[in-house]
Amino acid sequence: LDGSSIIDANFSVGSIFGIWPGKGVLHRTGREQLASAVSLYGPRTTLCIALPASSTSKGKPVVLEVTLVKNRIGWELSRDNISIKPDGKVFAPGNLRATNDNAKYNALVQHWISDRYTLRYSGGMVPDVYHIFAKSKGVFSNVSSEKAKAKLRLLYEVAPIGLMVECAQGVTTHEAYEKSVLDIPIDDLDQRLGVCFGSANEVAIYKKFMFGESS
Repeated sequence: LDGSSIIDANFSVGSIFGIWPGKGVLHRTGREQLASAVSLYGPRTTLCIALPASSTSKGKPVVLEVTLVKNRIGWELSRDNISIKPDGKVFAPGNLRATNDNAKYNALVQHWISDRYTLRYSGGMVPDVYHIFAKSKGVFSNVSSEKAKAKLRLLYEVAPIGLMVECAQGVTTHEAYEKSVLDIPIDDLDQRLGVCFGSANEVAIYKKFMFGESS
């Protein structure tokens, strides 16, 4: 269950699923997943499902959403093709403690504020990233620092959601260097890292602030 720290406040929480072929996941990458899914438990119960091109009959990736209906006994297709627009001035800045001793992250957050981005942050990874799928735009970050260590686990959280973001034409990157989270090998079951997910041009802005890249 993602969001255990906010469940007592009755916030929306969710679950994250990654589906892998064969046995074992060590030394593999998220790009090998056959599918991933994210469920959100809120006013509605919804499930987003990501299928990479290799798992579809049309040879292209797809992200769709189903909603639990009929007194919670059946699922109904609610969105058949979710895609993330290149731009979207909506931000969800995770691990804000890191801005205290990570000057680049602090500068990025100040940019979002001064440029009048809309804040949509609950403290739960699933609802915050799901908001990007719901609005088809936005950026989610979770950056670490020396005093505020990375918390997101590559295997259980980052890789499944990363697949979903990229299947929806979004972009992912490691927090500190240019690399899709789907290309980072899983060397430990508890391997943790910082990330940025979302609209392509918003992630490009992240890269410019965090490691000096324009794209």
